[in-house]
Amino acid sequence: MRGIEISLNQTQKIRMQRALQQLESLYSKANFNASVTVADTIPVSNEDTILKGHGTSERDGEVVATLCGVVERVNKLVYVRTLRARYKPEIGDIIVGRVVEVAQKRWKLEINFSQDAVLMLSSMNLPDGIQRRRTAVDELNMRIIFEENDVVCGEVRSFQNDGGIQLQARSQKYGKLEKGQLLTIPTISSEKTKTSFPSFGTVWS
Repeated sequence: MRGIEISLNQTQKIRMQRALQQLESLYSKANFNASVTVADTIPVSNEDTILKGHGTSERDGEVVATLCGVVERVNKLVYVRTLRARYKPEIGDIIVGRVVEVAQKRWKLEINFSQDAVLMLSSMNLPDGIQRRRTAVDELNMRIIFEENDVVCGEVRSFQNDGGIQLQARSQKYGKLEKGQLLTIPTISSEKTKTSFPSFGTVWS
């Protein structure tokens, strides 16, 4: 960090060192000015009106970084793209989650997001494959379909008002995954595609 001193414990020092090493490995020295750590000054033109985006703040009239990452500019917007971040689902994404709770007419799934996803009983195919109204008997038999720790594949259907995720599994390609391995893949941003890959990956055999 330049121009500021922060007291870090041993774990934080190791993480900071690894973040700097990763930045250096991803970007050449000629392009290294594009990478920043916390409290680094982001060079901007005072003549232009700059919009401060995610990972930036203003201090003493300068734009500084509040995250470790790479400075990105889109027109007048300046933001910091982190090397690691939580997965941000979008509608239509096919995701894999682990059941953490069987609640009333719904299952809650851990998908490595800030909130658990919800799969409603009405948003999935029943074992008999018949399209019909869900009954009280179906609700009592929910644990026969999915129970805690089951790994389930589904599709992001919508977002709730509180930011939660609604899933649907109304196709034969969705549902419980068995006889395979669930691999957790560290999240990393791709410089070529400008996208972030989720840290929940699957390899099924």
